[in-house]
Amino acid sequence: MVQKPRFRASRITRAFALLLAAAVPMSVVPVWAAEPIGNGVTPTYDEAYYATLDYYGNLTEGSVVKSYALNGVTTLTDYGVYDEVVNLTDGTLPTSRDGVTTFQFDESNTPSHFYFEGKTTAPFTALPWTISMSYLLNGVPTKAEDLAGKTGVVDINLDIVPNEAASDYAKNNYTLEAMALFNQDDILSLKADGAQVQLVGNLRMVLFLALPGEEQHFTIEVGAEDFSFGGMTFLMVPATLAQLDQIADLSSRKDELEDDYEKLNKSLDTTLDALSNMTGSLYASASGLDQLNKARGIISAGKGTIYDGIDTSKMDFENIAALLDPMAEQVQAASQTLTNSKATLKTLVNTAVSMKTELADLENDLKNLEHNADNAQEVMWRLRLLQGSLKSLQTALLDINTDSSGGQGSSQSGLNQDTLNTVVSLHNTYDGLTAAGGNRTVFYKGFFVNQGYPDTQATGMANACASGNRDLIYSIDSSGKLLAAYDKLNPLCTAYDNTSPKTFQQFCTVVTGNAEKAALMNNLWEVYTRGDKAALELILAAMGGLNDTVSSAGDSMSSVATSTANLAGGLARVCDEMGSLANVMGDVSGIAGVSQKVTKKASQLLDDVQNLHNAVDAYEPKLQETLKTLEDLSVTAAGSIRNAEKLITDTENLAKTSGVQLDAGTKQTLEGLASALRRTAAALATSKDIKDTKSNLDSIITDTWHEHTGDVDNLLNMDSTASPVSLTSLQNPTPQSVQVLIRSQEIKVPDEEDTETAAVAADKGTFWSRVGQMFKDLWSAITGIFH
Repeated sequence: MVQKPRFRASRITRAFALLLAAAVPMSVVPVWAAEPIGNGVTPTYDEAYYATLDYYGNLTEGSVVKSYALNGVTTLTDYGVYDEVVNLTDGTLPTSRDGVTTFQFDESNTPSHFYFEGKTTAPFTALPWTISMSYLLNGVPTKAEDLAGKTGVVDINLDIVPNEAASDYAKNNYTLEAMALFNQDDILSLKADGAQVQLVGNLRMVLFLALPGEEQHFTIEVGAEDFSFGGMTFLMVPATLAQLDQIADLSSRKDELEDDYEKLNKSLDTTLDALSNMTGSLYASASGLDQLNKARGIISAGKGTIYDGIDTSKMDFENIAALLDPMAEQVQAASQTLTNSKATLKTLVNTAVSMKTELADLENDLKNLEHNADNAQEVMWRLRLLQGSLKSLQTALLDINTDSSGGQGSSQSGLNQDTLNTVVSLHNTYDGLTAAGGNRTVFYKGFFVNQGYPDTQATGMANACASGNRDLIYSIDSSGKLLAAYDKLNPLCTAYDNTSPKTFQQFCTVVTGNAEKAALMNNLWEVYTRGDKAALELILAAMGGLNDTVSSAGDSMSSVATSTANLAGGLARVCDEMGSLANVMGDVSGIAGVSQKVTKKASQLLDDVQNLHNAVDAYEPKLQETLKTLEDLSVTAAGSIRNAEKLITDTENLAKTSGVQLDAGTKQTLEGLASALRRTAAALATSKDIKDTKSNLDSIITDTWHEHTGDVDNLLNMDSTASPVSLTSLQNPTPQSVQVLIRSQEIKVPDEEDTETAAVAADKGTFWSRVGQMFKDLWSAITGIFH
């Protein structure tokens, strides 16, 4: 706040310094070279151009009258070319040369106001309009000279046409008023479209107005019995009313307004085009929402099927879990069998070790027996003792073999593709028997027809099989194929007869003799018949892996079983030979041969026992680990499947609980959005109408603007603050006012008084007499109203 004045002061100081610097060299100029300084007093003046026209608008006479307020000036200079200059104030004579007229007044007798007339036609040619008139009598073109005193309707046509030769100031600022007076008592009718008609006393005043630069064509229709017309009066003056300042401001800002309007117009076009282009996108989005809503409807309509599928999958998972549940128990049984076998083998090893002592004693006794027959009784006792030990060892080996075989069979109760094929084949047989109602003849015939045999041949084969006569069956087909089919199907028919109730699971129970296995087969069939290939493949893949593991364990157990079987067989043969030895004990001579055999086989037996022990020690840890893995796998798989089943159940319950609200909410949202988008698109679709309307408004505004800036008139080019321009020369100073007054020739029948008046006026010949004569009738008519 403090620095700003200092800044201004600084600028003023610098400017003042520059002025002083410029003034220094000027101060050296000699005094005699400077222009003298005047008193600043100049005359002011007003300018009026008076003209008279003939009937048709041709100029008959024109004069400029200038009225000066001299303000004490004794010399008056005016610029302009005049035909004649007349002093209308005193006797001072003008001096005219090369378009310059000068009046030199006596200083002692200088008038305060001074008037002079300059006769000239030059201003008329530079007026802003040219005026022409024509006439019709009852619709027929007629000369003005022939209209006076006529009866009928006379059309007075005025053609006001802008003059291109006029100055810009005149074209943009002059207005034209045209007036005609009619005595209401002398006319029958009066019509003037576009004019203001006023009644003043008994006079009808018709007034027309033309704006700057405007072309107008007026018609006055007058009906009369004795037509007469006082002529037209025209007034051309610059518009200088204070109210026109707003037009001047508008005109001065015309370019700025045009630029702003053009920018606004382009902005609106861009906006409306963008809105119009959005319409298609909005409709497309609404259509997309409709498609989403249709998809929602399809999903909603199909949720029952989905729920059914979920229920089916849950049943499949339950069946798979049911198939896996028994495996852990079976694996545990196999593991226990292995443990028992190992314990039994341990006992066997212990027995074998104890036998080594008995065998050594036997060998010594036999050697003594060869030299002393009295020891036979002791040898016999030892042989019987060894035979008992061998019997015990054989029994233990048989137990191991049985356990090994049983464990292997138990662990191989899993499922594979062959099991599935067996279940499918068994169920087909069950369906055939059920369809036949248990009638074997019908069942066999249906079976053979399905195998591709002709109906007659199938009937014969069926009857033979139903009879159970093997010879009859063989006589029909000596190849043995029919008999093989009978041997395969007949037990199944018998099993079906013994099935009650006749369900597939019960049928499987009768066929296999194992209810647990029958349940597994029934579960597998249910998964197969539902066509759930994924679940079926999962079961078979899992069972295939388990069977591989079981097969590996089975191979190990087979090795043990083979060894124990071989060893048990060897023991059996030793025991038999022991019996033979006891029978021949009486023959001392044969004891040596028998003892050699016993000793040899006993040695082999001990070697086999040792090998068996080594095999069990080698395979048992790995087999136990395999069985544990198999048990964990079955338990984990069953748990995982049940967890998945629970997840599916929870998901299904959640979907069923929230499905109705979610479906209804989604539907309402999609429909609402689609409706809103369509309404918005419909609203935006009107942007084209808005743009058309804007274009129409733009055309109206633009046309109106152009109309009033030169096309029709120059209303918006008016400048009420512009200084008037002299009608005679631009070298003249600005006049205080300028006006043009024109009167056309009147139409009437001349009388004697008028003739004398015209003669008197012609004799006087002064400007004022002519002006007075021009307006005499008009003034008399106006003032006559008040008498």
